[in-house]
Amino acid sequence: MINEIVGSEVRNILVIGIGGGGDVVGSTITYNLAVNEGIDAVLGAVLWERYVVDIIPGPIKIDELRNAEYLGNYVAVVNGDTYAIRGGRRITPQIANVLSVVKDDGIGISISGSIIDIASELSDYVSKYGIDAVIGIDVGGDSIAIGNEEGLYSPLADSYAIAILAKVQELTNIPVILGIAGPGVDGELDRDYVLMRISQLASKGAFLGAYGPTRSDIALLEDLLSKAVTEASALVYRAARGFYGSANIRGSTRSVRLDIVSSLTYYLDLKMVLDDLPMASMLINANVKDPWDAMRLLNSKGIMTELNFEEEVYKYYKAKSRIPSPEEAYLMIKEIKNK
Repeated sequence: MINEIVGSEVRNILVIGIGGGGDVVGSTITYNLAVNEGIDAVLGAVLWERYVVDIIPGPIKIDELRNAEYLGNYVAVVNGDTYAIRGGRRITPQIANVLSVVKDDGIGISISGSIIDIASELSDYVSKYGIDAVIGIDVGGDSIAIGNEEGLYSPLADSYAIAILAKVQELTNIPVILGIAGPGVDGELDRDYVLMRISQLASKGAFLGAYGPTRSDIALLEDLLSKAVTEASALVYRAARGFYGSANIRGSTRSVRLDIVSSLTYYLDLKMVLDDLPMASMLINANVKDPWDAMRLLNSKGIMTELNFEEEVYKYYKAKSRIPSPEEAYLMIKEIKNK
């Protein structure tokens, strides 16, 4: 099935959780599909954790990693023992938790620099290790947002990663696929809205197929969720186990509609959809130098990002020596969006 999705025969594939944090857990469904089909697969992730894990705003930098093999300023080989030192605290990225379960090495990608610099390093890795295709997985669907949606508040990592992957495709000429796992499970965009956006993109000929977790995938997710910190990918698992109805997320500040459709991953041809992803296209065209530069650009268009939120959370933490409750965090998001 992987070859049908990619559109050519592949021997080595790189599967990346593009939204940071727990997206790598949802990415293992696609990773496991490739492995079970006898394809050499590498699991990767954008190194950016939610504030409940890492209170320091922004992505983890490569030189903050320990027990990792640096391949440059933005890419490193990571494993189940990898951790980061941030603000004097030890942080375990979710990809390390995942790799400790699957017993393999993977790739950590720091999106702390410019799109072109990161894409160049990732392209060097792709070329050196004979990667035939890249699949970037977004759990929830923020990556295909327009930018003005009411519930959207964390589009930056996804859009930045998509911009990087578009450049990787340009530099290497290999297939690059965008996967949307669990439409709406992150509690931001409504599930039906994400499915509508997927349908819009499919109408342009970009839809490459969909895949739902098998029993082995579900068993793997169950093992991963005993170690990894993630709410959105956990709902993909719950959907696969047959949960139907409304599920609470983010300390019950948001409710997600969940059913078996929420367990599926939908695959899109990135090259064909890029012009319909305005935030990623904007970042590419502006040649932004880092996520803070990207944040300012998106803010200028009236779009809030997770980096805005994290900076407010960090101010709160410095003032009160604790992270905000889910209710307080939700009020912060509303205040930032109102600005």
